[in-house]
Amino acid sequence: MLLLLATGCSVVACGSPTASTTPAPAPGSGETFRSAECNGVADADVTRAVGGTLFTRVVVNDAGCFWQENTALGDVELGMGLSTWWYRGSDLDTERSLERDTGRTITELEVNGNKGFQASDGNACSVYVAKGGDVITWSVQTVNPGNLPDLCSITGTLAQLSQDRVN
Repeated sequence: MLLLLATGCSVVACGSPTASTTPAPAPGSGETFRSAECNGVADADVTRAVGGTLFTRVVVNDAGCFWQENTALGDVELGMGLSTWWYRGSDLDTERSLERDTGRTITELEVNGNKGFQASDGNACSVYVAKGGDVITWSVQTVNPGNLPDLCSITGTLAQLSQDRVN
């Protein structure tokens, strides 16, 4: 059950990233995010945002990164963690709808002049920010929210750092 929950959360929060080694501008937008590994955020930034080394980066590709939570329930790894993905050709309405369908609370926001939203519940918080035909998301999912600072403060901090570096 936990594996199914973890898989479901990952699919909903991360959508279907499309890898691209050289981002092309979205048709008619004139602007997109600049490409950078992990959307411009390093392991040290993640450590500062979560207040310790609770996450280990295990995936790095052209579409984003995933840091695995270093906790387990018994002998079972939970698959929970922190991620960032860059969606080409997506839009905020699609992502917002997916998050709303999971029952998460949606809060509209703006980061560095780019529209976005935050989606949260007791065990997850995601921040989505759009520019032209791009959407960058930061998401944290855990079964141990008491072991971390406020989940939305983590994703908010990382989204702001990312925007400062790739906007």
